[in-house]
Amino acid sequence: MAIPRILWIVRLLLSSIIAIASSAATSRGQECKCIPSQPCWPSEATWSSTLNTTVAGQLIRNEPVALPCYPGPAYNAASCAKIQTHYGKASFQEEGPVGFWSGLNGSSSSCPPSPPSAGQGKCTLGDAPVYTVNATEWQHVAAGIAFAREHRLRLVIRDTGHDLLGRSTGFGSLQIWIRHLRTGIEFHSALSSDVQEQQRRGGRGSAGGGDGDGGDWTGPAFTIGGGYTWTDVNAAAAERNVVVVGGGTPTVGCIGGYMQGGGHSFATHNYGLAADNVLRAKVVLANGSLVTASPTENPDLFFAIRGGGGGTYGVVVETTVKAWPDTNVVSQTLAFAPRTSNDTGVFMDVLTDLYQSFPELSKGGWSGYGSWAVDGPAAVFANFTTGYAHYAGNFNKSLAEAQSSFAPMSAKLQEYNETRLIVSLQYTNHPTYWQFYQPSEPPAGTLGYTSSRFLDEKALLSNRTSLLQTLSTLAGSSGEYTSNTNEFFGAAYGRVAADGRTSPVSGVNPAWRSMVVNHIVSRGFSRDTPAAEVVQIGHDVEHVKGTALRSLAPDTGVYMNEANFLDPDYEEDFYGSHYNRLRRIKRELDPDDVFYCQTCVGSHSWVQVEKGQLCRS
Repeated sequence: MAIPRILWIVRLLLSSIIAIASSAATSRGQECKCIPSQPCWPSEATWSSTLNTTVAGQLIRNEPVALPCYPGPAYNAASCAKIQTHYGKASFQEEGPVGFWSGLNGSSSSCPPSPPSAGQGKCTLGDAPVYTVNATEWQHVAAGIAFAREHRLRLVIRDTGHDLLGRSTGFGSLQIWIRHLRTGIEFHSALSSDVQEQQRRGGRGSAGGGDGDGGDWTGPAFTIGGGYTWTDVNAAAAERNVVVVGGGTPTVGCIGGYMQGGGHSFATHNYGLAADNVLRAKVVLANGSLVTASPTENPDLFFAIRGGGGGTYGVVVETTVKAWPDTNVVSQTLAFAPRTSNDTGVFMDVLTDLYQSFPELSKGGWSGYGSWAVDGPAAVFANFTTGYAHYAGNFNKSLAEAQSSFAPMSAKLQEYNETRLIVSLQYTNHPTYWQFYQPSEPPAGTLGYTSSRFLDEKALLSNRTSLLQTLSTLAGSSGEYTSNTNEFFGAAYGRVAADGRTSPVSGVNPAWRSMVVNHIVSRGFSRDTPAAEVVQIGHDVEHVKGTALRSLAPDTGVYMNEANFLDPDYEEDFYGSHYNRLRRIKRELDPDDVFYCQTCVGSHSWVQVEKGQLCRS
């Protein structure tokens, strides 16, 4: 970075200390972040000549993704046709600075990708950021932070925008986008002393500066320099015959909210959470400095970014993560459905049996992802809208060993097969993890609400009647088109629990250490759904179905990346007993609350007032 740019950042940091808070206050004198309609908002010349110059022309004035579909100067029929074709793909949404993967939990786009009636309609940014720093080096990140501090702007941190809780949105905000900050993916065959020395010297694979080791891990590792997705890193891992804990959706970013919120995958039962696999990181703090976070250097920061939530302690620009030995995996593809609508009761009974079998199945090495519905919005498998399906794996076992551990549940399924149920059960022995691994890319831009809860052994086994009643509530009524997902990792019996016992430097919700199943329930709606019905759907998901989950498992918690942003108890549910420590770390690292995101640590100090402006609560 050139010397003038260093001086510019220093000047902004110093000036931010004496910034006049009232320049961004409401008429009541309340301290607020500045928005475009206020005099405190930077002029076009300031954006252009100051910030854009400092970030070497990487400042973007954002426009809605679907703007070419609307009447006006930007209308373009060809561009609109392309948008309409690809709008539902996450890979398309993440190409731009304000494309969002999901409208679940109500974070929807301000304008759909279809042209309105001639001469009608308008397309605005809504709650998307106004400007974006398209960072390609960590100094751009620091410059964006400094500009937001000086002008008291709401700041949003974005990698791919793959988020269910709307944390990549922010009305009237400046956004720092790290997708194109890419310094390389480097493989270390062993995290030996020479590699650590290279990191200390700021060599290849390091964002520069700083010190720190990765605890006692001396096995293979990857250094991920910037905004890569798991598609990129998975390919590098497969080439090296190792396994990394990365997202099941390949478009998920590696170093953003996925990792910082916990992060799970098919490998979690055996190799742990993504957060627990982080050995060190490079982080740009609210004061603009680049620091190393490790067990020995800035350990509080290290604790916070390993599962304590993203976007609120600093901007992670590099991580070094564990790589595990490849292994064979036996896969299981299970699906079952009632033969007729009269057999739905049997289906629910057998589904309850399956849920009660998850603890023993997990102890036998099984983990995976499933979904089910009763009169769901789409076919669960084949043409059945009522049914269950999952894809699971069992590591380092023979086919006979894997089948044996599922035999009791298989017998229950076969008891009803071809009489009351249609059952499909298949096994395959894959020589490597990457032959077993099946990435999926759910459609982007969907609208709806979701709630979730960790189910531990007590919730699954203590009262079968209560479990069946809860599952029946989660199934919903006919016409609700409710979808359910079960992520069964058996964390209590595998690496996740072991990491919790041996490593005190992880900020993930302690409830992860005892969970067996993460259950997610959701209901969708369309852009044409009446507002009153949307409110009703949100109420049902949170206060009926979400309450049923909480009643079944009152002492657990949730996975923050797959939770309900309306959860009034998010501090306890998302963070558990770690919240107070995380709050203290937040205050020490970011005393002025430069960083903010909904339901993140410290967000209780702010509230969105009229028009979406962020003000002190």
